Amino acid sequence: MSYKILHFADLHLDASFAGQGFPVEYCNERRLDLRAALTRILARARELKVNTVTISGNLFVQEYLLPETADFIQQQLALLAPIRVVIAPGGKDPYTNESPYARLNWPENVDIFNQGKLTHLELAPDIHLWGACNPPAHGQTLFNSFQPTKGINFLLLHAQRGRSSSDIHTISNEAVQKAGFRCALLGGDYAAEISSSEKPLIVSPGSPEPLSPSDEHNLHQIAVVEIDGETIRIQSLSLQQWHYHTVEVDLANCTSNADAARCIDVALKAMSTQTSHSAITVALVGRPNSELSISGLQALIQTSAFFRLESHFGLSYDLEQLAHEQTVRGLLVQRFLDRIRSAANEAERRQQITALNFALQALEGKQVSLYETKTA
Repeated sequence: MSYKILHFADLHLDASFAGQGFPVEYCNERRLDLRAALTRILARARELKVNTVTISGNLFVQEYLLPETADFIQQQLALLAPIRVVIAPGGKDPYTNESPYARLNWPENVDIFNQGKLTHLELAPDIHLWGACNPPAHGQTLFNSFQPTKGINFLLLHAQRGRSSSDIHTISNEAVQKAGFRCALLGGDYAAEISSSEKPLIVSPGSPEPLSPSDEHNLHQIAVVEIDGETIRIQSLSLQQWHYHTVEVDLANCTSNADAARCIDVALKAMSTQTSHSAITVALVGRPNSELSISGLQALIQTSAFFRLESHFGLSYDLEQLAHEQTVRGLLVQRFLDRIRSAANEAERRQQITALNFALQALEGKQVSLYETKTA
């Protein structure tokens, strides 16, 4: 008889969502829907008649976790019985003496890895699950002196691959294979990576829902792992409902807040079929013929969609010429040019350009609270 595991990670219950530039109502809606996402995942576990649900970290964001959300998690996991639940705490929900994992009475069907070193659970005869919590055990390497148990060995872990950290486990595919694991059920990567043919098998499903605009183009999945004798089959599933969109609006011919708001309204209405469970970035391009007020502009836009305004205006200055000035303005431009040229990505480059534009206008005594650049 086969054995089934449903695996997910990085749900981030009670995540803040502040600082993305969307309205407060968006933050509240996202937090509520992450709870709904948990119920969808557990409902799928029942439908598929899995034996165990595994969670590799960041089930919640401990810094913001509300008591009622902790109660909700416990109730939902208890209702899942007799399906077993195994949790390996992550970077946002570490296992400490003060954490909900340590303080609360968890349902009998829930096991939590509570050591920063590998410990073992037997899921079924010849099916073994090894896991560890974050933060890592001080002064100990995860796979040092590790000996796999006879049978099929799984690793459950919230970890990062590549750079090392004292706050979160660091692993590599090579180290997992060398340690003797057939399959690693991982968390920590918000973009999905599911390898069903390589050795070891890597199941890193990403966050079930995108958490910021930069996540939109990543896969957001859960995974079902079926063990049948020596054969392991992996199926990826998507329960994603939220999406981020970008629409470009040219304000070159706008002469007032009302004109700009009308242009933005038209663009948002054109996306009306995509706005359910969506957040829209309105990229403002062109250069309007007059100075506009961002707060006044937002108040005039009539839409039920969650949106943010993002400036994509270019510079209206000759930077190379200004950089040669022996003035405060020249020094300012020189420093910003260095930042612009060394920007890690296009979003950072645009942010530096916008900041420089505002700084130069401020030096000229102009109003600078015109447009905001919001980056995730």
